[in-house]
Amino acid sequence: MSSPKLHGQVAVVTGASSGIGRATALALARAGVQVVLAARTQATLDGVVQECAQSGTRAIAVPTDVTDEQLIAALMERAVQECGQLDILVTSAGGAAFGPIMESRTEDWDMLMNVNLRGTYLCCKSALKHMLPRKSGHILNVLSIASHMILPGSTAYTASKFGALGLTKVLAAEVRSEGIKVTAVIPGAVDTPLWDKSGGDLDRTKMLSPGDVADAMLSVIAQPAGIHTDELHLMPPLGVL
Repeated sequence: MSSPKLHGQVAVVTGASSGIGRATALALARAGVQVVLAARTQATLDGVVQECAQSGTRAIAVPTDVTDEQLIAALMERAVQECGQLDILVTSAGGAAFGPIMESRTEDWDMLMNVNLRGTYLCCKSALKHMLPRKSGHILNVLSIASHMILPGSTAYTASKFGALGLTKVLAAEVRSEGIKVTAVIPGAVDTPLWDKSGGDLDRTKMLSPGDVADAMLSVIAQPAGIHTDELHLMPPLGVL
């Protein structure tokens, strides 16, 4: 359903081909927000563009590697050039790897720091270039309950998410007076493809759904201008899982 407050705004969503990113892109499209979708694979993005189009809302697919500074700058520039402005950034691209530290691989550590932390940093910095002159905008960084809780067997994942929460808090403190909202989205376990390779034997039917997370984020985006939600905590009924 289109939202009068959000109709006509422009959002960039990373990690938009699946999981929380895809669900958020669809929810924004239903609210009348033009969406610029970023992920690594054109084919999967094209499918989400078609789904967004069913809401009668414009969607653009931009294959992007969030660890590449030039590609991220080009992504934000394209959003502004083709849609006229940039109002919302949702950073949902992310990865995970689990296992005891002594069995972990350094290449997984590097990958998670690049995607979960560096990628978030690059997206926020580049989006602010377009938001600050207008003194308007909302950045939502999709993090994890691992930003707050120690989860044994998730060394690199937890470290990257703790870092991303610190980044988000500093960002909020720096731009609050400039009219920019910044929200750390902190969900417990969510039933996404992330668990396909690393989920063990967890019961995914008891996790949060990506759609519910997206709807909660949309309610925060639609809040009055005078309300800043610094952290949005979302938990499954039985807890973290």
